[in-house]
Amino acid sequence: MSSAEVRAITVGRPDRAGRSRAGSPVALVVAVADAQPAALALAAYQSADVTMLPHFYLDRAGALHQLVATSRAGYGLGRAIWRGRVHNLDRVAVVVSLAAPALTDLSEAQVAVLADWLPAVVEQHGLSLADIGMLITDARGKRRVLPYLPPAPPVAPAEAFIFGSGVRSPEQELWVGLATVTWRQRGAQLRLNQAFSLHWGKFDLGAPLAPNEPPPVALDGKTYNFQVFARDTIFNEGTQYAAVQSLANLLGPDIGAIPAGGVSRALIEASYRSALKASAARAPLEGKTEFRADWRFHFVALQAKLGPALSGNYVTADRAFALQVFAGDTLYTPMSQQSGCFFLSLTDPASPQYAQLWAETYKVAGVPYNPTDPFHQRALELKLGTPLSGVVRETINGTAYDLQVFAYDTLYRGPDGVIRRMSELPRPAEVQAWQPRPAAAPAQPAQPPPPQPAAPAQPAQPPPPQPAAPAQPAQPPPPVSSILNAPEVVRAGPPRRDPNWPPMPDFNILTDRNGQRERILGKIEWVRKSGDDITITNDWVAQNLIEVSIPQLARFRNTNGGRIKFHRLAADQLRRLWQAWEDAGLLHLVLTFDGAWWPRTIRSNPTTLSNHAYGTAFDINAQWNAFYKPAALVGDRGSVRELVPIANALGFFWGGHWNYDGRGASDGMHFEWAVAR
Repeated sequence: MSSAEVRAITVGRPDRAGRSRAGSPVALVVAVADAQPAALALAAYQSADVTMLPHFYLDRAGALHQLVATSRAGYGLGRAIWRGRVHNLDRVAVVVSLAAPALTDLSEAQVAVLADWLPAVVEQHGLSLADIGMLITDARGKRRVLPYLPPAPPVAPAEAFIFGSGVRSPEQELWVGLATVTWRQRGAQLRLNQAFSLHWGKFDLGAPLAPNEPPPVALDGKTYNFQVFARDTIFNEGTQYAAVQSLANLLGPDIGAIPAGGVSRALIEASYRSALKASAARAPLEGKTEFRADWRFHFVALQAKLGPALSGNYVTADRAFALQVFAGDTLYTPMSQQSGCFFLSLTDPASPQYAQLWAETYKVAGVPYNPTDPFHQRALELKLGTPLSGVVRETINGTAYDLQVFAYDTLYRGPDGVIRRMSELPRPAEVQAWQPRPAAAPAQPAQPPPPQPAAPAQPAQPPPPQPAAPAQPAQPPPPVSSILNAPEVVRAGPPRRDPNWPPMPDFNILTDRNGQRERILGKIEWVRKSGDDITITNDWVAQNLIEVSIPQLARFRNTNGGRIKFHRLAADQLRRLWQAWEDAGLLHLVLTFDGAWWPRTIRSNPTTLSNHAYGTAFDINAQWNAFYKPAALVGDRGSVRELVPIANALGFFWGGHWNYDGRGASDGMHFEWAVAR
C-alpha cells in the first residue's frame, strides 16, 4: 500500500471492490461532495445497489475511509469533459467523496487532511496538483471536470502573536466587525486564521471583490489558488497556502503591455471572471463580460491599476455612452467617440453626464445613487473608488454603526455622528504579526510578454546616457548620409509592408523608475486641472522649456509658424530630426502635426505624467495612427513607419513599438526623445 492509502481506515475489501480499470492508468483525482451524514454515506457505499462508489470518503471529523483500491476503478461518475475531451472518468479517476453540502463548505479537519493527503495521492500516480478536479454540470447541461483545490487550512499563528496577550482592544474589535461586514458584500467570509484574510488585513488590499472559491487557475501542470481584491489579486501555488504572492508584483510597477500568456495573464482573466460572478449575484450584468486584451477599457484599467471589472461593458439605455465599472473607477466614452476612454473620477461634476454615470456606477452595489449622501461625499473626497454596498446599519459589540463599503475602504459612523475610515483603526495582533512564507519557486510567465513601453532597457544594454548639458546648437548637424548609415537605419533595411517593421531600437524611453525621468528632465510639481490636464505649480516650465523653430512645421496652422515649445535638452535633436526627414525626402509623409508640449497625465494612467508634459514628445498623423490601434502600414495613407529608422538614429523612440495587447495595438502617432545623440 502507498503512504496515501496507509493513512486511511479500510472499509470492507478495497482490493476486491469496484471494477477493473481495463488497462487505463490513473489520470486525475476527482472530488465530489456528499451531504449525507457519515454513517448513512458509508452504509450506502457498501450496499449492493449502490450507484456511485468512490475510492475514499472523508468525514467531517477528518477521518479518511478507503472503499476501493486505487489500482481498481470506482463507478458512478460516468463520462465528462476534461481538458477539452470526453473521458470515462470511472476508468481514469481516483474519486474522493467529501462529507459536505458543497466543496467550498469543508470543516477545518477536512481541509487540514486534504492539504497533506492530496499531494501524496497525485505524487503516487505520477500526477500534479493540476490533475485534481471537481465534477460540475455547466449552463448548457454538459458535465465537466474543472480544476479543484480544497480551501486553505488554518495557518499557525506567528510567534509575535503567540506570546501576545491575546486580548483585543475595543478599536481592534471594531476593526474585526467592520472587516467582517466588508468581506460579506461580495459573498466572502473573513477568517483571521487563514493566509488570504491575514494578508489582506496586513497589506491593505481594498475590499474583497469575490470569495476565494474553486476552481483555481491551472497552467503548465501547476495550480494557483487565488482571491481578487480591489487593489490586487493574491495567490499561492498548489498547497503552499501560506506562501502568498501578488499579481501586482508579478506584473511589475509599469504595465506597458497586457501579458500575452503565462501565469499573470491567466490570473488577470480569472480575476475578471471571479469579480463579475460576485457582481452578478447582486445585480444582473449587462453587456459583454469577457476579458479582452484588445479592448481599450481593459488596457487602460490595467495600466491605471483600477482592479477588475465589476460590470459588463455596455451601452447606456439612452445610447449616449459606452461604459464599464471597475473597482477603482468607471471608464466611459460617448458613443460618438467610441475610441475614447474617460475616467469618471476626472469628469467635471458640472458635466451633464456626471450624475448619469454615477447612477450607472451605483448599480453594481444594487442601490440608487444619492449625490447628497454624506458617505458618498466623503468617499469622493477620499477617492475611495466604486461603492460595493449602500449605507447599512450593523451592531458591533453592542453599538450601532452606519457604514458603507467602497472598493478602497469602508466608511463608518458611530453614535458621535462622525464618518471615519476603517483603515485608520488598529489591526488585531494576529494581523500585525502576519508574514507570508517565501514561495518554493516564483511564479513566472510561460512566455515572455510583448515589448513594454515603460520597462527600462534590458540589463545587457547600457542605460540611456544622461546628458550633462544641452547639445551645442552652434555645431553643424551631421550630414544626412551619416544618419542614413546609422546602425538603426541599416538594421531596418528598406521599408516593407510588415506590422513588425521597422525593428525596435536598442534603447527605450525614460521612465519614472528609480527617478530616471525626473533626474534628467527636472521635477514637475503639479495639481489636477480637469480631465487629463494639469497645472504645473513650480518653476519647471521657465527652467526647462524653450521655443524651438522648426521650419518644416511652418505649413501647419497649429504650430505658430513652425515654433513649438520643447525641452531644452532635446531641442537640438528635434531640429536635426526634422531636417533629416526633409533631406531624406520624407516630409510628404507628414500629413498632420498633432501637438507637442501639453501639460497632462497619461491618458491611460491619471497618476503618471505624460512625456508630453515634459516637452519631449510630439504626435503626427494621429488620424491614421490612433492610440491603442495598430499603426498604419507602409504604403497606407498616414503611415509614419518610413520615418522611424531616422528618428531612432537621432534618439527618438516611436510609440508604434509598444505592442499593448500582443496584436499590434500601439501609439503610432507618438515620437518622444529618449537618448542624447
